[in-house]
Amino acid sequence: MVKQKCIVFIDGSNFYFKLKDLGLHRLLDFDFSGFSKMLISENELVSSTYYVGKIRTDGKNKTKKLFDDQQKLLGHLKKHNYKYSLGYLCHGSSL
Repeated sequence: MVKQKCIVFIDGSNFYFKLKDLGLHRLLDFDFSGFSKMLISENELVSSTYYVGKIRTDGKNKTKKLFDDQQKLLGHLKKHNYKYSLGYLCHGSSL
């Protein structure tokens, strides 16, 4: 059987909230490599990318913590051979 080439794209916000709904509250404990392997089965993984809004700090303790936590997540993704793409965070329903 010929292996298909696969690319994994993850919408970080939706992924985070779905994991939270499932009772998995720590992304730093999540096995992204294993998840990708499960998704592609026996096929060839070409790349994996995690899309997330960039945390911008404003000097407040809350945003500093969010920024630090995001940096830890990005490091965790790198360990699992994930690329990441930082976009914009939208607050509320002002789309």
